[in-house]
Amino acid sequence: MVDAEQQGRQINDRLRAEADVRTAPHPAAGQAAPRHDWRELLALAVVLVAASAIAGVMFTDYYRAPNLLWRGFYHDRNSHFSFGLDLALAVRHLDPVWFFSELEKAKVWPPFHGLVLSAVLLVGGIDYRLGIVPSLIGWVATIAFVWLITRRLFGNRLEGMFAAAIAVILTASSPAFRLISADVMLEGLGAGLSAAALWAYLRAFAMPDSAARWRLLAAILTILFFHKGNYWGLLIAAIAVAFASEHWRATVEAARAVGRIKVGPAIIGIVRQPLLILAAVIAALVAYIYARGPTALELFGKSVSLYPPENLTTAAYAMVFLWWSLLWWRNKAAIDAWLGLPGRALLYWHITPIAISFLLPHRLSRFLWFVGPANNPNLDTGLWQGVQFYWQVFAEGFHTLPWLAVPALVLAVIGAFRLPRLAPGARVVFLFALVAAIGVVIHPQHQGRFMTTWVFAVWICSGIGAGLILGALRGLISPWVRGIVAAAAALSLIFLNIGHPLSEAVYATAIHPKDGPTDLNLIRPYLAELDGAREVTVFTTFGNSKLFAWVIREHCRCHRIVDDPFIDNLATRDDVRQLMAQRVAQSTADVIVTIDSPSTRHELPSVGWVYPKMAGILDAMNEQTRYARGASYDLPDEQATATIWRRH
Repeated sequence: MVDAEQQGRQINDRLRAEADVRTAPHPAAGQAAPRHDWRELLALAVVLVAASAIAGVMFTDYYRAPNLLWRGFYHDRNSHFSFGLDLALAVRHLDPVWFFSELEKAKVWPPFHGLVLSAVLLVGGIDYRLGIVPSLIGWVATIAFVWLITRRLFGNRLEGMFAAAIAVILTASSPAFRLISADVMLEGLGAGLSAAALWAYLRAFAMPDSAARWRLLAAILTILFFHKGNYWGLLIAAIAVAFASEHWRATVEAARAVGRIKVGPAIIGIVRQPLLILAAVIAALVAYIYARGPTALELFGKSVSLYPPENLTTAAYAMVFLWWSLLWWRNKAAIDAWLGLPGRALLYWHITPIAISFLLPHRLSRFLWFVGPANNPNLDTGLWQGVQFYWQVFAEGFHTLPWLAVPALVLAVIGAFRLPRLAPGARVVFLFALVAAIGVVIHPQHQGRFMTTWVFAVWICSGIGAGLILGALRGLISPWVRGIVAAAAALSLIFLNIGHPLSEAVYATAIHPKDGPTDLNLIRPYLAELDGAREVTVFTTFGNSKLFAWVIREHCRCHRIVDDPFIDNLATRDDVRQLMAQRVAQSTADVIVTIDSPSTRHELPSVGWVYPKMAGILDAMNEQTRYARGASYDLPDEQATATIWRRH
């Protein structure tokens, strides 16, 4: 305790000495953001109405033929809709146990999208045709915040509105962005939250003494984290770099203060902390288990698996969290003073909720896996391949006409070189575009949709470049002529983007189905057979998907248990048969559905889901005696046969 108290006093002294450095005001630069008046509000209203109208058309297109979206058996949209549906049904049935058990499962994909979707389903009714509404909300929000962000960076109204118009037109006309935002995916809402956070940062930066503005930024960042961690990571990195560079003197002083810390005494101080020692021991054990591979202990005659050591990872983190909590409790006043207003808002409204969430079992390890390089099915990608891939996606997927990508990028570069002419804080937009681009390129997994949540920042930069060019004409032509030039340029850009069919590259970027029958045909023909069953298990010869769970529950609007157990990565048909026999012997399902599909349409060889192996499922069902064969249903569109098996 004496060592801890002495360390606390030293921290207090150091933090108080550095408090004035952390609270140094940002440098004045550029032009002030415009005041809101009726013209600004009218312009924003026009943007919102136009964006909402386009979103309405997108929704109507889906609503007219909703089944066609549900093509792609393994697509993530099935999991996303299933999660939101389960939350809505749990609330509808006043079942808190079901609700919180589903919420606790949201580890790889955090829960915010599912919560929004569940709210939509509770208000609009349990209907899969409402599944794209959260994404459309995000799309409209992105358009609105693109306007607000671009506009506030200009003091001159004409130049600001022209810049905002160019940015909005590029964003709204993007075919891949529209297609992804008309899907049951996380990108549309993620883009809206990212844009909202950028806008909130600019507002807080413009008024650094406003606690409410910093708290709003912190709250939006927290929501973004609980929407999807990698979207959050790209933005938080850009904000950190922007804030540090805008306050470079304070940043240098803080770095010097850290550099003055003596390594030896610091290590001694850490060694004297029992909680940190325990955390280090557990972390070393975690590293050893990961290096060793599958590990188990014998306890009371039973084998207890320690691999993967996710619970141990949480335990190590919990020790560090407890140490920090005690340190904060003893030195709260000094820490608050050192952090300043922005730091306090982020600590209490952003960092703390996230830190607490990592105390949940498996949450930290799943997060680190998901955002890290280990989450990578593409082992042969490199930096140059990434640059080529994302440029092609940017040009051919996110622009109606691929050649428009070149002037869009040129305008963005012009905007970057004229940063001092913009309102304070503007660099965060350019840094977000740059940091995010670097992030997706260096990450080994390359998918075009990864651009969705930040590409709007590139178009904001393009709009800024266009606005600065218009500003350069200020001394050459009259305001009226400049207004005509701006209107002509904006209208020309609109006409350039009208009337073009979606290309193959757009569908590929959005991973959006274009051809083939709906996967709903895999289950709808025999839904009535499942009425009254408490538990249903579905086995197919081509793997599993959350498709079955959500279709069955959406049909009954009830908590019908639907299992889709994994049988994957087995070497032979007989291995599949043996594992399937074990599953059937242990099954508690009232009904088992088997789907036999000899075709290769849904095969996934990377996990062993190929018919010559997976046909072992059918062998096991034909040999077992617990379930009686019932009716069979021909599924011609899927080249498959579904068979109902009822427990004796």
